[in-house]
Amino acid sequence: MGMKRVVIQEGGSLPKVSGPAAGLLSNIQPVEVTADANQTITLSQINAGAVFFTGFTAGRTLTVPTATVLLTAYSDMDIGDAVTMFVSIQDAFAGTWTAAAGVTLRGRATTPASSWSAVCIVRTGAATFDWIVL
Repeated sequence: MGMKRVVIQEGGSLPKVSGPAAGLLSNIQPVEVTADANQTITLSQINAGAVFFTGFTAGRTLTVPTATVLLTAYSDMDIGDAVTMFVSIQDAFAGTWTAAAGVTLRGRATTPASSWSAVCIVRTGAATFDWIVL
């Protein structure tokens, strides 16, 4: 998934850059993480569209990437653009979200045990993002 502006064509007119409501262009390929440790969400997991954790034997911390990492990877994002991914905890232990530099956590503070969350990563400023856990 990730974020990359694509050229779309509407009604036979000249191509234009995609924007909000232009349609979802994605392919989700879930990534499994079996490690029993605190985790930092990676770009490859975001780009896959989904990550599922199967090795937790206790509650774990899920740290988001920094705004610098997100800006480098998604340089096509404009303010207001968003990337969505899914995070699943397969075990009987929750994942508690932790912010990183330039990223504000919003929504739920945890992804519950044996459950999942949709996560919207929204560019909110020149060097800031919201990480919204639904």
